[in-house]
Amino acid sequence: MGEEQAVGVREDEVVLEYEHRLADMEDAVRLVSRKNGRVGLIHRPVFLVCVGLAGLGLLVLSVRGGDGTAVAFGVMFTVWPVLMYFAPRLAAGQLLKANRHHGRIRVSVGPQGVRTVSAHADLRMDWANYGSYAESERIFALRSPDKAGHCAIVLVKQGARTAEDVDRLRAVLDGRLRRV
Repeated sequence: MGEEQAVGVREDEVVLEYEHRLADMEDAVRLVSRKNGRVGLIHRPVFLVCVGLAGLGLLVLSVRGGDGTAVAFGVMFTVWPVLMYFAPRLAAGQLLKANRHHGRIRVSVGPQGVRTVSAHADLRMDWANYGSYAESERIFALRSPDKAGHCAIVLVKQGARTAEDVDRLRAVLDGRLRRV
């Protein structure tokens, strides 16, 4: 990474430097899950609250009626939304564990694509490796070009030197990828 820092940054590139954090990874998992069409519905808090309340209602009615099968479904529909709410945090923890050894990451985004340099990797990926991107308050998630659009890379806004760099990055992404 030292030689890369000695070389000047090209004017048409945006450079981010950051270390992965749990909050950023969790935000990426939640964002990509919500953007995956109908499947994303199960990750929306309003949907989870509705299923949980329906489960509690079923549980109360079944306990009063003494129906063992309905009690089991009531418990299932009460516990499932709680597990789904915490699933992105658990997934983010696993992603963080897998990527933490890279340490500080330097990502250059420009006309040629995305270059990621860390203590253990130097990876260049052309724009054809990404199909779209999604944005949250904290991150940009570049998504794979397949139909599922799983996350291919997480760009952390906090890694930008200035707020203008975030705007320039958004402009580069808008010029190359479809925003979802």
